[in-house]
Amino acid sequence: MSVVGMEIGMVAYSAAPYAVLTLKSVSTAGLIAMLQSTLDPVHGVNPVVVAVYQQLAASSVLISLALLLDRGRRKPSWQILSWTCLIGFLQITVAELLLTASLQYLTTSVQTVGLNTIPVAVFVMAILAGREKFAWCSAYGQAKLWGVFASAAGATLVVMASDSVSTTGDGTGALNGYWVGVLMVAAAVLGHSVAYLLVERVAIEFSSDLTLSAMMTSFGTIQTALVAALFVRDLSSWKINTDSLELPVILLGGILVNGVFYFGQNWCIHTKGPVFVAVFSPLLVVFSFLVEIVLFQSKPNISSVVGAVLVVGGLYLLLWAKTRDHKEEIGLIDNSGTLENSSTEPLIVQSIA
Repeated sequence: MSVVGMEIGMVAYSAAPYAVLTLKSVSTAGLIAMLQSTLDPVHGVNPVVVAVYQQLAASSVLISLALLLDRGRRKPSWQILSWTCLIGFLQITVAELLLTASLQYLTTSVQTVGLNTIPVAVFVMAILAGREKFAWCSAYGQAKLWGVFASAAGATLVVMASDSVSTTGDGTGALNGYWVGVLMVAAAVLGHSVAYLLVERVAIEFSSDLTLSAMMTSFGTIQTALVAALFVRDLSSWKINTDSLELPVILLGGILVNGVFYFGQNWCIHTKGPVFVAVFSPLLVVFSFLVEIVLFQSKPNISSVVGAVLVVGGLYLLLWAKTRDHKEEIGLIDNSGTLENSSTEPLIVQSIA
């Protein structure tokens, strides 16, 4: 392979995490828009049932790909299986079901505001666990800190500007119900955040991200199906309604979002770390905001635009600081901040983020 070909390959590989996480946010925003059109009282579609079907589709896709592409790799140990079962429980069973149940007490706006704290939670946990470099007095440390908070604050501003924060329901026991919903969202955020760190830790010991994703999804699907079977006992609720967008939502959410892009997210956690992945989550709010403008003709306001700018600006700050960390890891920058080997691999190194 020529030097030019190698450099192009390195650039493409370096850009892949950014493309994967951005496309995941775009596809999830489209899925949410379809889901909002599907889960209406007329069709009576149960969101828990939809979640189970999506996970079944995701498991089928990931297991098939793992058997096809990871054939011949070493088998996971019982310890790895135990960790993947726990991660599936935290990410899928606990987090997703709690988020679904919390909508009985909260609006989607309040829930989204809570989810925007995931980057902050992951950032703090990663520092405490020693998985993230952070120097309080350095410019790069401050860039990470303010980048995370700016993205979370910007996404929150977009949500607050798009819809007023209020509780759902008829007002009966609204205050108590509100705090029940808040606790559910807090537990879901905690589950997602801990799972991000565990995925990185398990991937270090078992490097096949595709097989790991298949196992996590499978365990989460089994657990979610068991919980759903206990609470959704009406067999008619399990029937797929062909008169709505339920089937496209199941296929899009299962195959693409919870399947292919879930594997992509785990690969990004393995290669770039949990903080890198978590900080992309506020982009979902920005893309959802853009979908509403394009599809539903909603009018943007100055607060939403400012919030979107904060999200992008905060993301840029953190990625700029993370680029510095990566250059230190590959030995391009020494401890004194001096640039090394600048004459040997200029294009390749400059392309690595």
